[in-house]
Amino acid sequence: MIRNPLGLRLDPGRPIREQIRRAASLGAKGVVLEASGDLAPHRLGETGRRDLKHQLRSVELALIAVALPTRRAFDSGDQLDDRIRRADAVFALAFELGARLSLANVGPAPPEDDAPRREIFTGALASLAGRADHRGVRLAVEAGGEPPQALRAFLDGLAHPALAASLDPPGLLRAGFDPAAAATELHAWIAHSYSGDPTGGSTAARNPRGVGFPPGALDWEEYVGALEEIAYHGFLTVWPEPSSDPERPFRAVVARVARIS
Repeated sequence: MIRNPLGLRLDPGRPIREQIRRAASLGAKGVVLEASGDLAPHRLGETGRRDLKHQLRSVELALIAVALPTRRAFDSGDQLDDRIRRADAVFALAFELGARLSLANVGPAPPEDDAPRREIFTGALASLAGRADHRGVRLAVEAGGEPPQALRAFLDGLAHPALAASLDPPGLLRAGFDPAAAATELHAWIAHSYSGDPTGGSTAARNPRGVGFPPGALDWEEYVGALEEIAYHGFLTVWPEPSSDPERPFRAVVARVARIS
């Protein structure tokens, strides 16, 4: 039986109040917010933060995590200090809103033979982890486009308790990686997981589960079984395509879960 509650990542480009009510009506138990637009730390004042917490409590939704908006990987020194300071503000916002997790796509760890970029990346992640720890949250690196073994090796090497991993099964499948194997590989680091099949972008990569599984199809039973084996009982968060109606992908996940419960 699946013990994982289902969550929904909200669209920062649409009214948040409406999306919170909609998420609750669909049966979500929690939401992921992105700290951009009206929810950017410098725009969401004290009154707005209190109101947002009240909205979530009124429909009994947990705040799973606050996502750090990123446009570039952290392997370049360009404006790096400013980017880390902005991340620090997001960590503080997450804690104030009641979340203890922040999600971020920090980019893949550069290979060891690219020493300059890897040094910048390692230093940036260490700084981000330190700031997250100071703010009382963990930073979960969104894992999807790089080999899970490489991410685990990097996290093991840095060994910072404020760092974690967030699994992205659609992203893993697009890149040709097996989400179930990724869960096993990253087991001790996993603090969050998305759910669902790829719905956008290229899904032409051969399914890593082998013959019998079409490109882009998640083997739900294997994936959920892998999460059970590593004792991950956190949220499975549905992340709809931007500006799309979340009902269809959310109900599709509900139906998948029901079939293997």
